[in-house]
Amino acid sequence: MSSSLGAHKALIARSHPLFSTPLPLSSALPRCQLRRQYIYLTSRGHASSSKTHARPSSSAQPATSRVPSTSSTATTSLANDVNPPPSTRPADLNLPDAVSRSAATADKLKRYIAMGRAYLSFYKTGLKNVYHNYRASLPIRRSLGLPVYLPTSPPPAPPSSSSQGQKSTTFRTAIESVKLSRSSFQLARRAAYDVRRMIPFTLILIVCGEMTPLAVLAFGNAVTPFTCRVPRQLEKDRMQRVTRKRAALAAQQAATSGSVTPPAAGSDLELDLLVRMYTNLEWIESASAEEILRACAVLNLAKTHTRPSGLVSLYRARLRRYADYLSLDDQLIRRCGGVRAMEGVEVRLAVEERGGVGVTEGKEGWDAERDERRWLEKWLERR
Repeated sequence: MSSSLGAHKALIARSHPLFSTPLPLSSALPRCQLRRQYIYLTSRGHASSSKTHARPSSSAQPATSRVPSTSSTATTSLANDVNPPPSTRPADLNLPDAVSRSAATADKLKRYIAMGRAYLSFYKTGLKNVYHNYRASLPIRRSLGLPVYLPTSPPPAPPSSSSQGQKSTTFRTAIESVKLSRSSFQLARRAAYDVRRMIPFTLILIVCGEMTPLAVLAFGNAVTPFTCRVPRQLEKDRMQRVTRKRAALAAQQAATSGSVTPPAAGSDLELDLLVRMYTNLEWIESASAEEILRACAVLNLAKTHTRPSGLVSLYRARLRRYADYLSLDDQLIRRCGGVRAMEGVEVRLAVEERGGVGVTEGKEGWDAERDERRWLEKWLERR
């Protein structure tokens, strides 16, 4: 029994990016504390929305055929260097089966009660994951010199003054010194994003209980942690982003070429526009107010590209910081195994973060995932 336990502990120590590379003595925490944080995180049940598909041979196919568990009560398999823990994504929402229209009123009422309980359980699981993810991210934040109890999302704002430039350089140096993996970086970033929404969402959950889904429709993503977003909410947000992106790109085409037709989603023209303009730090500094607003709308940093021009200084700083984040994330993807090592759900999130939302319109399953992988590979080639 003792030998098997020892082998299991050794596997944990080798597999997770927090322990795969030793930290410098000046910034590392005691090994026992790091081990407790990781074991506590991975011993909880999490979920991934990846599903098994019949996959034809393709150069874009992932290197591993392992599909993460979609059970909200299953133990999470050990994360690799490029994929963050499944607890950073929404768990499964298990709703009761639909009843026929001719069913008795009592049966319909029972189903509505069961649905309310399912949503309540889903939201509670999401909030627990927010808490434990942030606890697990604290050693990472300390090693990178980030505020521990102020949930700011890494990386820090890119240079806009000498002090900010020094801060950004220090952060990049810390990333290299600890050999940070993308898994750890995304854990710290997503945990900070969610914990900022934890308090208002918890209050809504306490007040509304099983009626929380109706309240979420009113407040939207502004107060909802990512781990607490139901599939319908995610799909609605995705459709809104596609509409917003097309309108902004149509305005861009009208301003530059006189055409009102936006580039086709996933086309080389659209990809070049995203890479060479909207996420290029040099372009961001010299772009006009209208161009900045269009870029922010395409990258989901603004609700519309028709915002008042007086707000452009705010949006330029936001776009500058987001472009710096994408640059760092691209670097970590390459260093930690590339697109082939990424899970399907993580590929989709990465594509949407880079303005590629809508590239798989009309496709499902492996066909959609294959297009997303190829799009992300093209993106990295151009960067």
